[in-house]
Amino acid sequence: MELRLIERDISKLKGDALVVGAYEHGFTDMAKAVDKQMGRLLSALARDLAFKAKLSDTIYIPSHGKTLKVKNVILVGLGKKGKLDEDAVRKAASSSLKKVKEIKAKDICFEALGEDVLKEKGVKALAEGILLSSYEFRKYKKDKEKVHIKSASILADKSTEKQLSLGKILGEATNFTRDIVNEPGNAITPNELARIAKEISRKYGFECTVYGLKELRKNKMNGILAVGQGSKNPPKFIHIGYKPERIKKRLVIIGKGITFDSGGLNIKTQRSMKTMKCDKSGACAVLGIMKAIGELKPDVEVHGLIPTAENMPGGEAFRPDDIITFANGKSVEIHSTDAEGRLILADALIYGSKLKPNIMIDMATLTGACVVALGNYTTGLFCNDDNLARDLLNVSIRTGEKIWRLPLDEI
Repeated sequence: MELRLIERDISKLKGDALVVGAYEHGFTDMAKAVDKQMGRLLSALARDLAFKAKLSDTIYIPSHGKTLKVKNVILVGLGKKGKLDEDAVRKAASSSLKKVKEIKAKDICFEALGEDVLKEKGVKALAEGILLSSYEFRKYKKDKEKVHIKSASILADKSTEKQLSLGKILGEATNFTRDIVNEPGNAITPNELARIAKEISRKYGFECTVYGLKELRKNKMNGILAVGQGSKNPPKFIHIGYKPERIKKRLVIIGKGITFDSGGLNIKTQRSMKTMKCDKSGACAVLGIMKAIGELKPDVEVHGLIPTAENMPGGEAFRPDDIITFANGKSVEIHSTDAEGRLILADALIYGSKLKPNIMIDMATLTGACVVALGNYTTGLFCNDDNLARDLLNVSIRTGEKIWRLPLDEI
């Protein structure tokens, strides 16, 4: 989908829909201007429908092309003006796009929602919201060529171009990640994750090292080897490195890359196995982050580490009661082969610690117990640094990615 900035003159706008905003205390200036152009029909409709402008509430009215060239006007609630933040803008964009899809609009225009409160950051959040909310994984659908939303325009000054670009980079990187997560296990194997990593690295000039069986044995990455030995698809370890000219800090990000988790010999039930193509989500997040880093080029050295394997119950699969010794000399006894994530991540953490990072972040779909504790939409955070934990929690509020800190007992 094409996303761009255009001039604010509503009399010249063309397309299938125009989205404007309203706070609980009244319309935005753009919405007032549109209402005036329509002979107060928009405000009349809002009164008739008792529209309160609560966050994400929407109504729409056809313009009939008499005073506006756009075919429909969508009014979206922004809630209380004093409480508006970036995530509220993203949510407003999301609810607007649901209405856009209902009326089958393909070319849409957006008022720069929240610009009067958030300034340029409102444009960034709106761009993110449009891209994230329009996402669909339709690769294997028969109507995959069908265009749902062709283009989206934001009515804003050219001075916000940088923030629009930032929003696009973050939104597109997230959707790139979603695409890989949504691919099934027969499409995304450890070898395919390595291919994608190499492709990203070539595009952005990163260093990329992929360890196969020989290198895994040489480096005593016995967790990855054990988990992957029951599958015909051999395991890998992937290291993507970004080094800017001026380095302020060194960051290591690690993502769990189990491309499919059957549970191994402690095999999962059919119901629990159904979504296990998603057990590679941490690895996919690393790839998406590195894609964004390639565009943003921050002054931070970043190493993306992906331990990846397929956990299958083949004839060579590892067993309960097996003992594995890691490169740092620590040994573990296997109680359940369905607790495979911590084994491959241990190898990555040992490797990552040798890079001597300022910060190391491990992302994993590691245990269903976290879902029991926090539900389906909140990430559990375990952190041994209070300052870093506060930073991550503050970022989670701005991005709308919910995080809750859980206790990390000392061993």
